[in-house]
Amino acid sequence: MPELPDLEVFKKNIFTRLTSKQLVSISVFNQKKVNKAQDLLRNELTELELLSINRVGKELLFEFTKNRLVSAHLMLNGEVSIVKPDDIAGIMYKIFSFNFENETVVFSDKGGLCTIRYMPIFDNIPDAFDSTFTLEYFFSIASKKPKVNIKAFLIDQNVVKGIGNAYADEILWFARISPRSQVGKIPENVMVILYNAINTVLKEAINSIKLISPDIISGEKRSFLKVHNRTRKETETGFPIIIEKIASKTTYFTEEQVVYL
Repeated sequence: MPELPDLEVFKKNIFTRLTSKQLVSISVFNQKKVNKAQDLLRNELTELELLSINRVGKELLFEFTKNRLVSAHLMLNGEVSIVKPDDIAGIMYKIFSFNFENETVVFSDKGGLCTIRYMPIFDNIPDAFDSTFTLEYFFSIASKKPKVNIKAFLIDQNVVKGIGNAYADEILWFARISPRSQVGKIPENVMVILYNAINTVLKEAINSIKLISPDIISGEKRSFLKVHNRTRKETETGFPIIIEKIASKTTYFTEEQVVYL
């Protein structure tokens, strides 16, 4: 599943292709995954200009004139393609498309899970890059979940939005905290290290993705990951990588990470 770093790169690359373009129409191919009917969306969005593409957690947010918003959650296998209008027929498992004059943005998903929402309503849970995701907030929410596993804590979108399985492992490895740890047992100074690791790891990942695939608009690039990486047997520090189910997720870690229980 694309996580925060992937989507940060996607949004900029997609917008570069579509800057100031006017929407000709939209197409709904799988109504079960789109929260409004095609006719309503065409009436509401046709001829509007795309102003920006932002991100809220794991959703891309397309912002048009007249304050019209459309969000896209790619889920596990969703993909974004930008093609010429005549080439859309060649895309399988289509969910939805924005149809501009010379470019069509298609959302597809072989698993059929990708969701599109018109005028989405978001809660107040902070994104990992929000100014509201402060150290004070981090300690406050952690104090309410002392018995929760730390891996489960990091990937909980009701704690902080945007972090998924792969980057939770990277953040914990960077902070040298074992994913087996319990939130309430981690010392305060180590929690500060963990909080800072979130920002560091995610920003470094964005830069790495841009270097590896500067024009990417879909998929995942994971070859640079330090520990959550199928191609690695050990970390750069020389510790064997352990793979284990933790918090119901396939988790990558090493024995150099301290267990707090």
